[in-house]
Amino acid sequence: MIHRKYVISAYRDILNREPENEDVIMHHSKNARNIGELYNNLYNSPEFMMKNGTYFINNGDLDESAKDFHSNNNLEKWHGKVYELPYWFDDNIDPDSEQYKKNILKLWSEITNRENYTPGSDEFTPIGGVDAIKRPAFYSTGSAHEAGKHLMAIGHLLMRSNIKNGDKVLEYGAGFGQTSVAFARVGAHVDTVDVNKEFCDAVNDVSRFYDVSLKSHIGEFGYNPSGENNYYDLIFFYECFHHCLDIKKTILELRDALKPTGKILLAGEPIFDEICPILPYPWGIRLDWQNVSIMRYRGWMELGFQKDYLFKCFSDAGFYCNVYDDTNSEPAKVYEFTLK
Repeated sequence: MIHRKYVISAYRDILNREPENEDVIMHHSKNARNIGELYNNLYNSPEFMMKNGTYFINNGDLDESAKDFHSNNNLEKWHGKVYELPYWFDDNIDPDSEQYKKNILKLWSEITNRENYTPGSDEFTPIGGVDAIKRPAFYSTGSAHEAGKHLMAIGHLLMRSNIKNGDKVLEYGAGFGQTSVAFARVGAHVDTVDVNKEFCDAVNDVSRFYDVSLKSHIGEFGYNPSGENNYYDLIFFYECFHHCLDIKKTILELRDALKPTGKILLAGEPIFDEICPILPYPWGIRLDWQNVSIMRYRGWMELGFQKDYLFKCFSDAGFYCNVYDDTNSEPAKVYEFTLK
């Protein structure tokens, strides 16, 4: 935990002001692993970018920034920089229109240097022989701080779900299934859906190890492995809904699979309270240098959403929307959607 005096000093050095209150100081003290990470977070904040003028990177920089990001070298060179939207990108058109989606896909192609986005191949994540039982996912980082953030998020999802023994749960983008197995160990019957066969195999390994009702399925967002409407008590996403390109279509598919008394939970998602250089539109690719660099390296579709826009999408589909903050862990912030 970083001492409060360093948080105050960082605010003065970078943002030229005092922190808003003790809650803000405590948030940074708990969530930054060291002073370097604290400074990096403030350098990449929308406030710093707005105050200092946004320093742009363009397509010609991406190979270099991707290499630096992957090797963890020369990071200070990229601090505070965002990708410059190309001249052809029109963010004044209807965000629900097909043309808007085409613009996002065209921007994805420019950033990733790929064509014809296909989730099954472009969202592939190599897991490289990581042991799915002993040290998967956040455990493999070797950082108690990093693992703690995610464990708090898992706990918050469990608590807000109100799931009981025998209830039915569906997780999309489950990865190694660390959250799903927690629900299964409570006694829920859990299905997971992932485009990556290696992750699906890992989930099945975890299921066999714990001898729980947990089964993986290969598929994309919106796929209902039960084959029945109104089947699940809970559908949730952890750090993966931001890969969802067809937002409104997917929400309707989720509604069909959900029991009338069920809920949808999101956590660990890049949801913004206001327009900023990183997300200067209702929804679309996040433009901070880290995000576009990982896109260039992996080919992923890395989106973000303005909260008002996302909530309207859910509201239009017949959902109430609630937010549960967690000052101890950023990914532990939970968004809850229940049917009206």
